[in-house]
Amino acid sequence: MNPTLLTLLMPGVLMTTPAPLSSPDLPALARLSLEERRAQVKALSREQLAELFAGASTQELLDAGKVSATRMGTYETHVVKRERVSGELLKPQTIHLSVRQSPRALRLEVLDGPSKGRKVVYDSSVKKNELRVREAGVLGIAGAVWIDMNGRLARGDTNHPITDFAFTSIIGILEDCFAKGEAVGGYSRQDEGLDAAGRYCITFDAPDGGAHLYAKRARICVDPVLALPVVLEIDDARGPLERFDFSHVQPVSKADFSPSSL
Repeated sequence: MNPTLLTLLMPGVLMTTPAPLSSPDLPALARLSLEERRAQVKALSREQLAELFAGASTQELLDAGKVSATRMGTYETHVVKRERVSGELLKPQTIHLSVRQSPRALRLEVLDGPSKGRKVVYDSSVKKNELRVREAGVLGIAGAVWIDMNGRLARGDTNHPITDFAFTSIIGILEDCFAKGEAVGGYSRQDEGLDAAGRYCITFDAPDGGAHLYAKRARICVDPVLALPVVLEIDDARGPLERFDFSHVQPVSKADFSPSSL
């Protein structure tokens, strides 16, 4: 580790303005606080920032994301998602999502698109395999109900259990997919660089023989400050499978995950 980062990470050392990284290292950057990361990223030119990500291995990118997500604690975000479910490409949904890392809990509300107004709470410390759901409008007159988190009602508009929408789970899914890809030759990687929003984008293509994998093609854009994959475009052998675009990601001190709040 370079001396500048070692100084920043040493317990008891107080630095109000971190010195710019002389030799950037993505996993070490992710271990800094969000405020320190923001300052470090701001100190880098666009070219230096692109070099930082281009020089990081795929595993280093995933490791940085895992560290960052864990350090964030409880957070909230908006996500626009679109999935192909049971052969049908559904219309986009805009969702407000809150996540507690431990014990795992999530709360979501559909802000726009199909099922607008639906509210869902999951708290593993209350019921490990069930969701509390309240629909909008006429369907919500009966109030909130408990449903199986992996049942037909919960999975009617998604390929995933609710827990998969946390960043730690998303990174775990990618990590598992890339590991399985190694068995058939490994994914090829094409670095696109920084997009107009300042996110670093990479496209991964599965090798020949990888048609069975979760992602035949995966395009991922990482927010440099968050060190998290905030854009995911997943294609399987049949074409577009999933699109997720996260924005307004921020830690929160309080969030209500109680099933009774619906």
